[in-house]
Amino acid sequence: MIITGCVAVDKEGWRLGKGGGYGVREIATFLKQFGKITVVTTIHDLQIVEEIPHQEFDTHVDYIVTPSKIIKLK
Repeated sequence: MIITGCVAVDKEGWRLGKGGGYGVREIATFLKQFGKITVVTTIHDLQIVEEIPHQEFDTHVDYIVTPSKIIKLK
């Protein structure tokens, strides 16, 4: 499991990182090495937004954990 931070995440699980692409590279490296791996982000409820623009190389999260709920995606 990877627990990653982000600035915001949408309801599909696409994440907006903190810049530089480091989170995307880290997640992609683990996915390449181990195959499917669970990706979790911890954020505040107000950081869940309607839509995050994404590109084909971007990664998404499987779970969103906030102070008030846990959301399982896909």
